[in-house]
Amino acid sequence: MPTNRAYQYARETAASTLLSGVHDRERREERDIDKVDLQRARRYGMKEDGKKGREKYTYGGVVFIYDPRRNVAITSWKIGDASKRSGTNVTTPIMLEKHKFESKEMKKEMKYQHKRLTLLLNEEEGKSQWTSHSVLIIDMSGSMRADDVNGARCRSDGVWMSLARDYVKDLLTKGLRGPNDLISIVAMKEEAEVIIKCEPTSWTLYNKLIELREWRKLKPSGHGFYLPAIAKAEELLTCNASASCALSLLFFSDGKPSDPKPDHPVIVSNMGKLASKFGRRLSVSCIGMAEKSTDFSTLEDM
Repeated sequence: MPTNRAYQYARETAASTLLSGVHDRERREERDIDKVDLQRARRYGMKEDGKKGREKYTYGGVVFIYDPRRNVAITSWKIGDASKRSGTNVTTPIMLEKHKFESKEMKKEMKYQHKRLTLLLNEEEGKSQWTSHSVLIIDMSGSMRADDVNGARCRSDGVWMSLARDYVKDLLTKGLRGPNDLISIVAMKEEAEVIIKCEPTSWTLYNKLIELREWRKLKPSGHGFYLPAIAKAEELLTCNASASCALSLLFFSDGKPSDPKPDHPVIVSNMGKLASKFGRRLSVSCIGMAEKSTDFSTLEDM
């Protein structure tokens, strides 16, 4: 007997309206894809912008091209990123809504205030107001597209969902984090890219994290090199030298680094140097986002 949540999920998906063209029906028949798979993809899938105003969704091992202007399915195909044991084949993904402000004017005002506060807090005088600074390294290599995390649509989605819900929303709601708690985020790929730099914890930041769940903002691809990401994190951690500002480094990855094997001991050594440099001010957590059988030895050593 399905759970109430699973039943509701299946009922709402099957009831959603979606037109199917001749080409789409032929391709689905060839590839053994049910129409309900497309409905689920449109409802829960990782969204990207396609060509000619179309939208591309990826969900549960199915890629779906959709024309929103005509509400028509264009084509679809299967990929090998969905695990048969977990991920979207086992549980309904946890979907989070953006924080709703009272009005469009309020939303615009809060965005402005967030930007203004970010600038003020990053001035030398403003840094004395920092209570904490968390630097988050997020693995965005191609393997983070894999669908094997229960409650998430892929590994990267699991990271962004957890950060938005557990690290920002819940703590804001409980009053345990506020604007004096700053967050920086490094996207780890072939190079390390700072996508959020020293921003205060707010509902505007929460909404940014919700947007990062979608592939139209940032899609996992290529390799993930640890050494450049750690170096970039060190730069960010040195933004505030005040002893009263607590520091945290959270490292999210799905396993082995793409760095050459001879550099793996250097990765561990550099993390040790980082810990020595900041001492008791710094807490470090390394989180593996993949199946238990994955090789997390480097993360464990870090």
